[in-house]
Amino acid sequence: MKLVPIQQVGGHIKAGSPLPFGVRDAEGKLLLAKGQMVPSEQMREALLNRGVFVDMEELRDTSVRGNDGSTGSQDFFARWEALQTRLSVLLRTPQETLFLPRVKECAAQLIGWAERFTDQLLFVVVRHDHSRHEVYGLAHLLHAAAVSAVLSRRLGWTPERQRSLVGAALTMNLSIIDLQGRLASRGGKLAPPQRAAIDRHPDEAVAWLRGAGLDDAEWLSAVAEHHEQPGGGGYPKGLAEPAETAQLLRLADIFLAKLASRGGRAGLPAPQAAKSLYTDAKAHPFAASLVKEFGLFPPGTLVKLASGEIAVAIRRGAAGNTPIVAAVMNRHGDALGAPVRRDTAHAEHAVAGLAGAELLRVKLSPHQLYDGRYEA
Repeated sequence: MKLVPIQQVGGHIKAGSPLPFGVRDAEGKLLLAKGQMVPSEQMREALLNRGVFVDMEELRDTSVRGNDGSTGSQDFFARWEALQTRLSVLLRTPQETLFLPRVKECAAQLIGWAERFTDQLLFVVVRHDHSRHEVYGLAHLLHAAAVSAVLSRRLGWTPERQRSLVGAALTMNLSIIDLQGRLASRGGKLAPPQRAAIDRHPDEAVAWLRGAGLDDAEWLSAVAEHHEQPGGGGYPKGLAEPAETAQLLRLADIFLAKLASRGGRAGLPAPQAAKSLYTDAKAHPFAASLVKEFGLFPPGTLVKLASGEIAVAIRRGAAGNTPIVAAVMNRHGDALGAPVRRDTAHAEHAVAGLAGAELLRVKLSPHQLYDGRYEA
């Protein structure tokens, strides 16, 4: 039995849902069984602050069963949740014998989703709950891998190169996953030890990957150079010509940082984050590809329609400004009984502008939003 603090996997405990694993004391004694309901947010917070533990072996077994590919009818969103659970264990145990093969499995899964479920993949990135600071480090890696998978496909990269890039995205921050969560929750100036950990994390990740047996030069260079900048000025080595894969990874990294709310700073809506990235990157071709792939209103973006309805984009349309959306509130601000599909290419349902999160008075269920029964 290998015990880890429950805070490390706290993002997978949800109010109103059953526990996905047993909860134990410091000696391994079972306190709460897997499957027991977490009735409220107060109960969830109490668990996270109680100083209890989870058996990593139990969590790993549960995660692997959820990702073995045997349930082909399992919907995308359930599989996405299962992948998060699996990675929460995997990325904290790079010394495990099967670490590298399992990371490659996860990368392959994301690449497959980028082809088959592109809109859903963008949706979960855009709609991520950034108030869950404890999972920021893990979520950032997973989202970077998802964005990298989508962009490398648009760019027509070879399957081998896509695998190297997405693998690098999943592993670029191996040594600072939990530090990132702590920093996201409090913000402020970095203490010297924290600054040092940030500065050395590319080299540390490369060392851990080599120790795990990785000999993929493109993967390793992407990890080593993902904070380097063309012309110099990046770190840790100030390279003037970082690898192409590293440049794509750096831009995905920056885009996701703009989306996130951290340390009291609000994140940007996805369209504004993409525009800001394009400007900051001086119209770099990779930044242009990201803007084109996401469109003006990517899946997950809240919009107000010409009809006065509040809707959420669920699919990209024929043009960047005409997404397929699901209306969730009427013009008076009342919740609709079920999402109603709208095509914003039609004038009566055209996008009038972005809608602020404060206008949303309903809980968005991706299962409902992508349910084909709710057609206009």
